[in-house]
Amino acid sequence: MDIFTREIVAWQISDRHDKTLVMQAFLDGLVNRDFQKPIYIHSDQGAEYCSQDYTDLVKNFGVTISMSTKASPWENGYQESFYNNFKTDLGLEFDRFDDEGHFLEAIHHTLYSYNHERIHSALKMPPSRFHAKYLQSVSTKRGA
Repeated sequence: MDIFTREIVAWQISDRHDKTLVMQAFLDGLVNRDFQKPIYIHSDQGAEYCSQDYTDLVKNFGVTISMSTKASPWENGYQESFYNNFKTDLGLEFDRFDDEGHFLEAIHHTLYSYNHERIHSALKMPPSRFHAKYLQSVSTKRGA
């Protein structure tokens, strides 16, 4: 999640919650943002985020790692809030999906709706529109 725009810039799904999963999501986020790397990346202290491979990858891109204090979910409030809404919007009852394909389609649709259709309360517009307006304002300022 880009904290400024509230956009979900990358996501991955796997049957294993491990360093490979979060490393791929990090790399996808870079690609999806045209390699405009973040200054910071924030997470909890899960083993996947503390792994040497993950921390080396992030640091090699010059990104500063920030982690919540153990047992302090409020320090990752943006992401925790998103997950709560995501689960509600998705209607996370696994038995409602016919198969893995339908489940993945529902995830994709829910994330697309979150980024492009759902009005974010802090932004007063969908995150993708906020991001586009920001880029336009930056471009206008540079051209002036």
